[in-house]
Amino acid sequence: MSVRFVKSSVASFGAAPADESGALRLIELCGRTAYKSEDKITEDSAKKFVLMLKSHGHLSVLEHSNAVLKIEKDPAVPAGAQGAPISFERMLEALGQRVSYHRLYRLGSGEGFLMAGNFRAWLDTLDSLKPYGRLRDLLLASLGGFFPAIFPVGDGAVRETFRDCRASLVGAEEQLELLKSGLSLDLPVFVFKFVCDRGITHEVVRHRVLSFTQESTRYVNYGNRGMILILPEELYGCFDEQTGELSTGRYPLADAWQKRAETLFDWYGQDLDRGLRPEIARDILPNLLKSELFISGRWSGWKHFITLRDSSQAHPRIRFIAQEVRRYFEGFGLTC
Repeated sequence: MSVRFVKSSVASFGAAPADESGALRLIELCGRTAYKSEDKITEDSAKKFVLMLKSHGHLSVLEHSNAVLKIEKDPAVPAGAQGAPISFERMLEALGQRVSYHRLYRLGSGEGFLMAGNFRAWLDTLDSLKPYGRLRDLLLASLGGFFPAIFPVGDGAVRETFRDCRASLVGAEEQLELLKSGLSLDLPVFVFKFVCDRGITHEVVRHRVLSFTQESTRYVNYGNRGMILILPEELYGCFDEQTGELSTGRYPLADAWQKRAETLFDWYGQDLDRGLRPEIARDILPNLLKSELFISGRWSGWKHFITLRDSSQAHPRIRFIAQEVRRYFEGFGLTC
């Protein structure tokens, strides 16, 4: 059948990986979802795909990532051996307005700080910090040590200028424990995949502190793949959960929906047949079209999403999504 219906769904991918291999694989999955080319994923395809995105300036997909650095003074190096240490205050001054793209926290000892950001934020920040040579070089050397594909350092000589500092990478589990111990430590990035209709995606992407990569109707040719629509609530009683199919022939309402959907899909196909590109033929596609959407964000952003969208005033489909997200966070003690 060229047209079928599915229910909305939510899948959690947990906290963004802190290792480069896992981070690249996640970014590739998000990027390929936009083009529905997941079948091209192989054991070694992630690095090439992500570097292609980077070289083309398609950096929004790189936002599905998180690198948390702990910068500390090396206690083994005598004070003053390498000049003034790189301090929390110096970092704040250098970042200026870019501080909003990161999470920056002073360590309790006062001898260092935590700094978090997704790959896109880090790349843009490194570019903006060029006037701050030593500070920028420290960050580049640190990031390059943990994520060399994204942050190439070159010959590595830049590392030799920071013997008074040491940088370590805060893993995903440690990030989560820090968040749970003090909710101000908003370090982890949590990743979800929503399957919902395009009308709902227009509401989801209004939460601009989150990051999004969405199935693209510009590049996906539904004439080849068939058209999938999200099941409207009034058809739940006409849907066979076991077969995943609409029970046409038994319910007049189901027959009416199936007929109108097939008419739209036929018009879409006619436009493709007369030479229109998918990005033009899509004009006839309905708001109910199924869309796959990866969303990443920190707890503060997800908390705001849950508060607004799990409301009696929200659309029932986005409320279902918000409730699923709420249940995920409640599973390890984070509540609104």
